[in-house]
Amino acid sequence: MGAPVSVDLYRDFLVQVYHYTRHNSMNQAVTAFVEAPEALLKFVYRHAAEELGHERMVTHDLRALGVLRDGEALPPPNPATEALIGYLYYVSLRYGPVPRLGYSFWAEGSYAHFGEMLAKAKADLSLEPKHMTFFGSHALADEDHMQQVTDAVARFAETPDQQQLVKTVARTTLFLTGQIIEHVALSHPLPST
Repeated sequence: MGAPVSVDLYRDFLVQVYHYTRHNSMNQAVTAFVEAPEALLKFVYRHAAEELGHERMVTHDLRALGVLRDGEALPPPNPATEALIGYLYYVSLRYGPVPRLGYSFWAEGSYAHFGEMLAKAKADLSLEPKHMTFFGSHALADEDHMQQVTDAVARFAETPDQQQLVKTVARTTLFLTGQIIEHVALSHPLPST
């Protein structure tokens, strides 16, 4: 992580965050099409409602950086982002809310894992809190969500098959998120020395 983070790289990363975040509340809500305990469905509905609109924090950050004007359309999602979005809808509709918790399990606590990368972007671009609302105030809200998701996994992933599906979804979505980051990074090659 020696080369400085450019505004274009950070912008392109945030655009991908916008795209998958925009779908998170919806793909959580559609898990209700698969039969599940009422208490779990209540948790899913509440959590989906809390996630609704979080993509607006990303557009706020893009505007604060001066890289998105009002009314301007964002570039489309990259293939890895579309794969993550599609996979989460598939899991939600095919397997329901318990396996979908696998994504939430790591994503709600992901800020600690991405901390070094975000700190570098913050330092290289002299970002202030107004430029990082998604990774700032959103991260604080997700601390509570992380405990709720952990409790839900412990309570509702009762069978070995359910527990395995939670792990599989966690690993697959983490892999796809890595592919999103890699795709963005590869579209911004380092300058030749």
